[in-house]
Amino acid sequence: MRRALFLRLFVLATSLGAHACSDDGFTTGSPTGPGGAGGQAGNPGGAGMGGTGGAGGCATDADCISPSAAKCEGGACVPCDSSEQCEGLAGTEVCSEGACVECALGQEQACQGSESCDLVAKACVAVAPGSVDTCGACTNDVQCVTNHRCIPMDFPMGTAHGYYCLAEAMPTCDDRPYTVPINEASISGAPATNYCGINQDLATCEAVRALQDDWRCSGTDGMCSPDGMQPEVAVPGALCRQVGLTSNRCTYACNAAPQCPFGPPQSTCGDGPMNEGPPD
Repeated sequence: MRRALFLRLFVLATSLGAHACSDDGFTTGSPTGPGGAGGQAGNPGGAGMGGTGGAGGCATDADCISPSAAKCEGGACVPCDSSEQCEGLAGTEVCSEGACVECALGQEQACQGSESCDLVAKACVAVAPGSVDTCGACTNDVQCVTNHRCIPMDFPMGTAHGYYCLAEAMPTCDDRPYTVPINEASISGAPATNYCGINQDLATCEAVRALQDDWRCSGTDGMCSPDGMQPEVAVPGALCRQVGLTSNRCTYACNAAPQCPFGPPQSTCGDGPMNEGPPD
């Protein structure tokens, strides 16, 4: 049975006891509360109890008001194992891995409209479904454009770098520069299959997009700006090189021409001005 929010608020008010508001807006009263040393105002049972705590502990789940300990078991508040135990904890009414959170995989009902569930932070974020294009950072499959999923990527290989929207191979990857197959399961649990990506040992999605968007640099690898005038930002994997006739342009390392965008001057993999020797 769903517990009403007012019941949790009543329990919280009871556990706080009598306090008075001082001139500075803060509540006065005992910093330890009836739980004795180690307790906290509003949580007299001490850290980790989350409910009425103290000698009485809890009688029902409604007594447990901490997202990290919303279940009453044996008279003590412990981590949740059901979303019902999180009901009434506004903003964190989904149980995931022992904690009450805003949303989780398969329980994304809190995120609506232009929001989606960040499956890493388990919170609603302002990323609309179907809004993230190829090689854009993501935290949920639903954020990606059609025929794309949110895939884990490395940089370099063996070092986790994040999640990015990649197109599923149909059946091969011919759309430069996304010609390197990556076989992974998606963050939302789609089975492992081939997706069209980049050479994860040499480059990142951020560096690829910087080249595609004609970002500029002042001479330092890994630092770029949209127009060469704005302050530079960190772009992992980016190289500051001459591309065609344009000096100080952000590009990235490669070991084959298909890893480069289509069309000159950025379509060739190899040495050039400002770049003699590896990496290409």
